[in-house]
Amino acid sequence: MPRTRAPMSRLSLMMFLQYAVWGAWLPIIGRYLGAHLGFSGGEIGWIVGTAGAVGGLLAPFVAGQLADRWFSAERFMFLSMIAGGVVQYILAGQTSYSAWIGLSILYSVIYMPTIAISNSLAFSHLRDPEKQFPPIRVWGTIGWIVVSWVFPMVWLQTGLTFQTMPPFLAGIERTDVLERLSDAMRLSAVISVIYGLYCLSLPHTPPKKSVEKIAVAKAFGLLRNRGLLVVTLVALPIAVIHTIYFIQTPQFLPTLSGVRDADIQPAMSIGQFSEIFVLGALGMFIKRFGFRVLMTVGCLAYFGRFAAFALGSPTWLVVSSQVLHGVCFACFYATAFIYVERVAPADVRHSAQTVFAIVLLGLGPLLAGPLLTRLSTYAERSVAVSECVETVNLIPKAPADGWDQLYEGANADVEAYRTANPDDQAGAWRALKPDTQVTALDYRKFWMVIAGIGLAGAVLLALLFRLDPPAPDEKPVPE
Repeated sequence: MPRTRAPMSRLSLMMFLQYAVWGAWLPIIGRYLGAHLGFSGGEIGWIVGTAGAVGGLLAPFVAGQLADRWFSAERFMFLSMIAGGVVQYILAGQTSYSAWIGLSILYSVIYMPTIAISNSLAFSHLRDPEKQFPPIRVWGTIGWIVVSWVFPMVWLQTGLTFQTMPPFLAGIERTDVLERLSDAMRLSAVISVIYGLYCLSLPHTPPKKSVEKIAVAKAFGLLRNRGLLVVTLVALPIAVIHTIYFIQTPQFLPTLSGVRDADIQPAMSIGQFSEIFVLGALGMFIKRFGFRVLMTVGCLAYFGRFAAFALGSPTWLVVSSQVLHGVCFACFYATAFIYVERVAPADVRHSAQTVFAIVLLGLGPLLAGPLLTRLSTYAERSVAVSECVETVNLIPKAPADGWDQLYEGANADVEAYRTANPDDQAGAWRALKPDTQVTALDYRKFWMVIAGIGLAGAVLLALLFRLDPPAPDEKPVPE
């Protein structure tokens, strides 16, 4: 296929839209479900974690055994994105737990396979994928960042003015900001439909005449290799805490001094900025430092970020720790996939990648919900409101039936605080009477457990990882 500028630009826009659809809602969904709909941490974990897990588990089979057999890639993407947009729009108006978990699973099954198919479509139209694909894929990260900045600027604030810190434009947060968070789902739905229509203009990519069957037994047989076994054993808990990051961080950030609901998406997008730079240099880092060092650094980045979360102050340190997200993703996730690619023989390479993806994108998210439930219970404390005021990272949990369950007039006190302090909606509990006993979530305990999992992964890699022999058709790789 001739190398022309048009396909590169069209594929770049495809990636931009692919991840804008995802980035519009994922960074704030935990906050909306918890603060506005009143779902518990465990319920949110099941909605986000289980839904993502089902989609992640089925994606290789949908993409490889259905889409590649019966549909051209661009038409499958068209159908998936239109259907996903409809489901997402309906989901935005739901308030019950059963509706949310059911529709979230359905949406995940529709959306997750499109990630692999968009990659496959791009590879099919590039003469030098190793060189040409990274600058195309980076537009996906840019799409995530753009939608994470534009939505809160346009829809969650008024009276924007210039400021020196990202996202450079900020205004007064709207009083109904929590309710407006549901519109992120509607925005995602609109982008999804636009993307679906755009897919019809993508280069024709016909179904493959023969589709490789997933050789699960052969892929699991590779776990006899010590290096790959250690990486897989570490990958599972890392995937769990990676999922919990996206579930709990949107609920955590607004509890920090000076962070509003409108700041959640821009703050979390710092990680995508660092991801661009670290991924760009990843090949050089692997050659210079080797797989053991890179993956260990990735796990240490998880530890560092969550340790900063556990501190809870100063706010600039906690928010700045988001830069480690790019290190987490590139140095562990991306490097681990590259390692699997290098050590798996050619005849089982696709299957090995599929099995490893199931661990990272399926089993990990599936376990995130149960762990989040246990952690939320472990980190709960019964304390007076006055102690919460004096202690960083000790946040009262709103009773299921409203604040009036604590004492008559508590709801009115909280609403009065919100009216007087529009930029501190998450801190409205401070208006409660100081001696009121509440159930509080101790984020210091919560995040330290998560940080400990990242540290344990780093220790296991540093002590037990041993470089496996490279696949016969690959050059030796650095340890």
